[in-house]
Amino acid sequence: MQHVLMTGNVVSKEQFDELRSLAPKFSIVRGDFDDNANFPESTVVQIGQFKIGLIHGHQVVPWGDTMALAMVQRQLDVDILISGHTHKSEVKEYEGKWFINPGSVTGAYSGLESEILPSFILLAIQGNKVVTYVYKLVNNKVDISRSEFQKK
Repeated sequence: MQHVLMTGNVVSKEQFDELRSLAPKFSIVRGDFDDNANFPESTVVQIGQFKIGLIHGHQVVPWGDTMALAMVQRQLDVDILISGHTHKSEVKEYEGKWFINPGSVTGAYSGLESEILPSFILLAIQGNKVVTYVYKLVNNKVDISRSEFQKK
């Protein structure tokens, strides 16, 4: 793993340090429960040929709404927008761009969904192609789904 992208709500220094130790590069944004004022509201990172925007998602109303997220994607001028807040993992393409929500690795409570499955997403970027691997814990078994996105 080369880069960790974190959508915020890292509520303890121990969690932050653990995530920070996973890869040589680490990017984080401030979630609605983060106290660290040094975390930015949004950030853009270049990984290979892709500009990736990162936000927590509480700033987008309605939360998780594709058209509202597309406005942020255009403002940040990114190929991929990663957002959280809803705790529901999702990978979708809209208007030729990719929108990713990694969900919640702990399966934390969400006011929007009654059944949240613990999840996280790995991105494999090579050339003009991104492959996502969505890992979900379903009935105590790990379910992995795969999607591909190619930059045009």
